[in-house]
Amino acid sequence: MSEPRAPRAHHTGRAVARTPILAVVVAALVAGGLIDRVSASSGASSGPAGQPVPVAAPIGAMSSSWFCAGATDVRKTLGDAPGAVIVANSGLAPVPVVVSLIPSQGASRKIAMTVPAESGRVIDEAVPGGTPWIGAIVDVDGGGVVVEQAIIGRYGRSATPCATSGSQDWYFASGATLVNAGVELSLLNPYPVDSVVDLSFTTDQGQESPQGFQGLVVPAGGMLNVNLGDHLRRRQWIATTVAARTGRIVAWKTDWVHPPQTGAVIEGTKAAENPLADPAAPVPGSTVTLGASSAGTSWTWADGLTETGFSESYVVYNPSPVPAEVRLALTLDQGVAEPFPLSVGPGQVTTITSGAEARIPAGVRHSAVLTSVNGVPVVAERLLTVDAPHESGVAELLGGRMAASRWLLAGAHADRTHQGVVVLYNPGDAPVSVAINGLNGSSAPLVSVGRVIVPAGRRVSVLINRGTQVVAEPLLVDASGQVYAEQDLYGANGATGVSLSFGVPLTP
Repeated sequence: MSEPRAPRAHHTGRAVARTPILAVVVAALVAGGLIDRVSASSGASSGPAGQPVPVAAPIGAMSSSWFCAGATDVRKTLGDAPGAVIVANSGLAPVPVVVSLIPSQGASRKIAMTVPAESGRVIDEAVPGGTPWIGAIVDVDGGGVVVEQAIIGRYGRSATPCATSGSQDWYFASGATLVNAGVELSLLNPYPVDSVVDLSFTTDQGQESPQGFQGLVVPAGGMLNVNLGDHLRRRQWIATTVAARTGRIVAWKTDWVHPPQTGAVIEGTKAAENPLADPAAPVPGSTVTLGASSAGTSWTWADGLTETGFSESYVVYNPSPVPAEVRLALTLDQGVAEPFPLSVGPGQVTTITSGAEARIPAGVRHSAVLTSVNGVPVVAERLLTVDAPHESGVAELLGGRMAASRWLLAGAHADRTHQGVVVLYNPGDAPVSVAINGLNGSSAPLVSVGRVIVPAGRRVSVLINRGTQVVAEPLLVDASGQVYAEQDLYGANGATGVSLSFGVPLTP
């Protein structure tokens, strides 16, 4: 870049002395999930999730916990989503970590390690004897640590932050069970009390609550995997509500799409409109998504694009019993687009396909904010399908719900066949200066970008592997004001896979 690079701001991540002040300790424990797990052990009824998105505990916290799922064991032939847990430490002191791998069947496995200061570690998710699906509970002896769940399969890479708290309710706005596509829910119970769960859906065939998906038991300290195709076959779209009658859980979704067979009817074509057609999704890929622990009145995406080969849509799911009046506002890099007013009925789903809207010009990137005008909370996702000459894949991203001045991107990645991008969006009314630095335990990070100015109400994209071949280190985003930080990965040179994910806010 033409601007000078700022020095690494070590002082911003410096460990602070532990304090006996009760308020500080309680705040740290809540952010880290420890009180969340302790309170659940009593068997008392729990309230709603304490925070809408994962947030890292302060560096001075005594402990913190993270909950991951949605991967397959790398030794199984399912192979679409072999997984890894990525642990990143933003502090200036090493942090002891215990990773408990929780399989959908068979014996669990514990891995103890120490994550060095300003560094990260990758743990392959594999247990003795193998297992079809696997999750993880990561207990950290300290704060300032972020954990992500990644899947790295034949159709690319997908990564997203793990959860820091359980909830009685979880929501997913999208999914499909086509002839070549499926949806798997991974329900992880990190608490010492069994949880009983009901699943309900809004699909292209109406609202559905199959009997086989009611009263599911998620064992204490265990995981239950649910294949939606067992009772929801050939649904072109599915929105899901996970409701726990007792206890709390963490809900993850893994979507997979295999390449369509030769001669298959492709979804979205004229032939697929035939009532007897059995359409296939056109582009293979796999994604892993942490559900929304609550519906919300505001959802933000730092990046957006529609052009030839890029199909983008925004999906809005209203799980409440009353109508939601929402407004999708796009800020274009060039020009102006009028907002989209939408009415979403109770239990209904509404989709805006960017390529079908004249007010969203092709080839012009944008940020997007969806707001509930009448205060009825909804769940909103951005879906992206890429079918371009030199790249392909599928991705989905729940909107962001929290801006912050410091972010940690644990699973930042780029290599010779994948471009890594950090997208910064400034929702405020004044410019913000942002520095991005890699954390690899040395004074020579692969990524070091300083003095990026993000104008008020605008977005800026930063290519993280410019001038380097491979980047595989956590990234620390340090801003002078509140921003959203999104990490994206796109295939290049014929490589498959697209990944969209927000980072994790660091507690001051």
